Amino acid sequence: MSFPESSSGRRATPTFPPRPLDDSRTPSLILSALPDVLPESLRREEEPPPPPRRTGPSRATLVKAAAAVVIVAALVGLGVWALTDSEPAPPAPVAQHEFTFTRAAQPPAAVLDSDCADHAYGQTKRFLATTVCQQLTRALFTTTLSDGRVAYSSVAVVRMRSEADAAALFELVRKDNTGSVVDIVRDRVATAPGLDRLSRGGFAAAKHERDVVIVETDTATKDPDPEAHRNEMKRVSRDALRLGRDLK
Repeated sequence: MSFPESSSGRRATPTFPPRPLDDSRTPSLILSALPDVLPESLRREEEPPPPPRRTGPSRATLVKAAAAVVIVAALVGLGVWALTDSEPAPPAPVAQHEFTFTRAAQPPAAVLDSDCADHAYGQTKRFLATTVCQQLTRALFTTTLSDGRVAYSSVAVVRMRSEADAAALFELVRKDNTGSVVDIVRDRVATAPGLDRLSRGGFAAAKHERDVVIVETDTATKDPDPEAHRNEMKRVSRDALRLGRDLK
C-alpha cells in the first residue's frame, strides 16, 4: 500500500475512518445476526428460572390418600347399611320373676301408719323410737307354689327421714335376733288361713334411697324339712321385694 505525499515532499500520515464510540450502553450483540439457536451459555441467561420445589406431598400421594378415604367411607357406609337394612336386633331380655303375686282381698288398700315404733319389736322397736320414721306402709300378697300351696307375703315399706337413717335401719333388721317391723298378719290387720304370723317363714330386706322394704313369707302347710321350707320362703320373700316400690 502506498501513501500520498504531502506538498512538502513528505509522506502523509494515513487516515482511517473514525472508530465507533465504545459506549457501554451499546449492545455487544446484534440480535438479528445471532443464529437461530443460542449458545448454551446465553440460553441459560434467557430461560426463566425453574419453579421452586414443593415441600409437601406430591400429587400422586394426594390422589392415593383421597382414594383411601373414599374406600374407608364406602366400607363404613356398607357397615351402616348392613346394620340398618338387616333385621332389627332382638330386644334386651326382660328380667323374669320366679313368682306371680296377687294382692290379697283384705285389706282392700295398703295400711298406712306414722308411728313405726308402735308396729315394731325387739331392737328395731327401740331404734325407731329414737330415730323417727316418716311413714310405714304395709300390704298382703299371695302366690301359688309349684306344689299348689299358697304362700302369704307381708310387704312393709319403712320410709325414713334421711338415707342415712334408712341405711342404719337396713343394717339392723338384716342381723339375727334384732327384731323387725310387725308383719301385717301378726298385727291383726290382715288374715291368712292357718297362720297367726309370717315371721316363722322366710325373711328378706332391701333399701332404696330413704325406703327400707321388709318382706316376710310363710305357708300354712310347711315342708317336712324345716331348712328346705325356710329357704323356699326366703326365695319368695326376695322376689316379693319388688312389690314395695309401687306399694300404695
